Amino acid sequence: MIRIHRRAAAAVLVTAAAVLLSGCGGGGHDTAADGKSKDKATATVSAPSAGGTAPAPSASSTGAQDPGTTEAPGSAADAPKVPDAQLTPPGGGTFTAEQKTYLSGRVPKGTDPVAVLEGGQEICDRLTRTAATDKDAAATAIVTGDITMAGAEAAVDSLCPDLKPVITAASRGFADGTFTVAATAVAGKSVAPGHYRAPHPSPNCTWRVTGKGGGVLDSGSSGSPGGARLTVPAGARGVTSSGCYAWLAG
Repeated sequence: MIRIHRRAAAAVLVTAAAVLLSGCGGGGHDTAADGKSKDKATATVSAPSAGGTAPAPSASSTGAQDPGTTEAPGSAADAPKVPDAQLTPPGGGTFTAEQKTYLSGRVPKGTDPVAVLEGGQEICDRLTRTAATDKDAAATAIVTGDITMAGAEAAVDSLCPDLKPVITAASRGFADGTFTVAATAVAGKSVAPGHYRAPHPSPNCTWRVTGKGGGVLDSGSSGSPGGARLTVPAGARGVTSSGCYAWLAG
């Protein structure tokens, strides 16, 4: 859309120049009538205003892939995929069995499978580096959505299975927000009864567990004795937390 506007503006400048020159009775051949001058007019129109900055390109316009996604760059979920038998590196050679498992059903036709593979490997590399020093932080990145659960599961299952404990920990946790309590947790909606801890809370971390009628069953803050820990009994109805980032079971 930006290019359309610029060309339109350039066309206006070119037309105006032609009108002025024709009014002068010739001699206008060396101005906006030729291609080079027209290019200069376009460049003038496209230059950002003083103090302004060009808008950053979006992921959809650049084809960049979010490490958390399970689809290839710029592809739609229902786009036709490359058959497994045709999954080969563009430069020759073959993928390993693990790499083929990750790529299966994930590479849209016309897309470089290596680029898709790199997206999954990036997730594994990031989780590996983080878990090496703090496994809770690795699980927290998934719970908070910094790395999507779908993207993490796909990458870990095929490319770095040694990180499955991180996926398990994240699947049992929940992020800040308000949730109902259910026998089986549903990501983003409900929390299962049990004991939880916030491994990296902010100084403003607060929480509250409520029961029938809204009665408070448990509450606290970062400064509470024992740190950021809460208990969700079987009879609880809701859980609310703020500033705690992520809660992990245990």
